[in-house]
Amino acid sequence: MICSACVTPQTLKDLVNSNGLLGPCSYCNKVGTTVSKSALFDYIFERVRENVAAEDDLSNYEHDLIYELGSDEINVTSYDIVLSEWFNLGDEVYFDDLCDAVPADFKINIRGKETHFYNDDGLLERNFYEDRWAEFINGIKHAHRFFNPNARGFLDDVFKLLVTTGEVLKPEVIRTLDQGAELFRARTAANYEKAKEIADNPASQLGPTPKDRASSQRMTPNGIPALYCALERKTCLSEIRSITGDDVVSVAMTPTTSLKLLDLTKLEQVEPPMLTLLDKGYLDAQHLKTFLKSLVKKMSKPKGRNDELSYLSTQVVFEYLRLRFGQQVDGLVFPSVQTGEKGTNLVLFPEASVISATNFERPTEMDIAFRDKPPQVFNPEEKLAVIKDSLRFHKVKAITTEATTYSRIDGLYMSDEVRMRFGGAFNFDVAEDEEEG
Repeated sequence: MICSACVTPQTLKDLVNSNGLLGPCSYCNKVGTTVSKSALFDYIFERVRENVAAEDDLSNYEHDLIYELGSDEINVTSYDIVLSEWFNLGDEVYFDDLCDAVPADFKINIRGKETHFYNDDGLLERNFYEDRWAEFINGIKHAHRFFNPNARGFLDDVFKLLVTTGEVLKPEVIRTLDQGAELFRARTAANYEKAKEIADNPASQLGPTPKDRASSQRMTPNGIPALYCALERKTCLSEIRSITGDDVVSVAMTPTTSLKLLDLTKLEQVEPPMLTLLDKGYLDAQHLKTFLKSLVKKMSKPKGRNDELSYLSTQVVFEYLRLRFGQQVDGLVFPSVQTGEKGTNLVLFPEASVISATNFERPTEMDIAFRDKPPQVFNPEEKLAVIKDSLRFHKVKAITTEATTYSRIDGLYMSDEVRMRFGGAFNFDVAEDEEEG
């Protein structure tokens, strides 16, 4: 038996106190709250299996890097080092007994060789949530599109890091745009008459597409209108995918009061709970943090060629976020892939995609100096207003293509996470002998 006083990590101390009974301890010979050694050791061994990578968790590429190329980018060790150093149990009074009790497969693998363990901080090629994302995509495309039994549970797990107790979104993922902030909309004009029509009534012409004409977009399917904007006029011009020679009309809008938006560009700032290798869910949290970074790219990815279902996954996620957080935020912020993620897009939920027929008039310097002009007031249901005198007319001169060129095929198909881990050690650098333009 082991008492809570003879275990140091708080997780194990809590385990003993929660499950133990009053009795004598085999190590300190005092009476206290104790559990059997087997119960404590089994818990630790379960966490090793759950939170430490085994050989089967490595990709073929990672396996070859370690055993063929001798890379030390991934820590490799045996069970005793895992327990003593990674789990920080080397100074525990029961450590020798713990090592004596390890399962046989911790020592020798099925091939009769020493078992190796690998440090997994969420950056290995295989990610739990990437696997589940692939299942999610397959499910909504080819199994249950409208009443998918697994989609809700998966998305609940994906976005659990974004909320505090009571389903409240964490402040670090919310972006607030107040009255006066600029958002941009644009539309191509086939001729002078169409440009004049837009210019004469930008609130109507550059508002959300009517329901009966709303086509499938990145976040919304046919028939569901939502307002897509950009935080920069240049980004707005790129996002409408105009071609050389097009005439484009753009306008600036501003929130009538303020807009609160779930900012997908800030997902990587969300930290997982403070867990250790001895805690249940430690590795799951690390994998989720890594996946959230890649989710931003998935949500921003342009529609694939000849793939009518490309946007299906992002449409499902958008609808999920709208239903779950629509009372807290008015829409989403995501990076613009058309600008190489240098620009920023936003999409408002349909309920917030209402533009006032009254233009917003910026206060003059005199108004600001003397503070004698109250803020302009709009109807409560109106979320945006066109900024007076913000119309601009553009002739598209050229479309430029930017590309990153690699010297090896590995660089082209490597994920950002793997590139970050191995890029410095191996030659996956950008080729410098070709110019892109």
